[in-house]
Amino acid sequence: MLRPILAALLALLAAAPARPRAAGAAGAREAVERRREAVAREIAVLGNRIRREIERRDVAALLAHVPEDGLRCGDRVVPREHVAHDLRSEGSWVHGVLFGGPGYSPPPGTAPSLAALFRGAREVALAVSFQPDSRAGAEGRPCLEFRVKDMGTPGPPLCFERRGDAWKLTESLYPCG
Repeated sequence: MLRPILAALLALLAAAPARPRAAGAAGAREAVERRREAVAREIAVLGNRIRREIERRDVAALLAHVPEDGLRCGDRVVPREHVAHDLRSEGSWVHGVLFGGPGYSPPPGTAPSLAALFRGAREVALAVSFQPDSRAGAEGRPCLEFRVKDMGTPGPPLCFERRGDAWKLTESLYPCG
């Protein structure tokens, strides 16, 4: 399902005409946009992998995306061990959002879980956006949403930061606002 969409996105990016380098602020903006395009491609590939992990209910694979020091949640950090417990606990909010269960009560028009969203949709689009974050530099923090026409996506967007050679989740598994 996602492969045709991802292939179309990558083909569009590859077919885009090369832009001449501009001087000054315009050149800096173009450099940021080029970095964002490259990051968006990486996050789209990661999003496809995460989708398969959710469909398989593969808690260990999902946990591999959580940094060793845990996930930020407002002013605090949720330890990785707590995230692991919540992923395995059918009554937790995180388990409910990802796999379904009593811990998450979706608003009207929203899928009961990401797993249910994937099962019920003919096409799922990946949307990558960038949120301002001083830790992420000028391009911002990449966030991923799975979107289906006429259906709300459960939970917040999945946001990432680069840790070494890998993209790791930040605070996005929990409602911290």
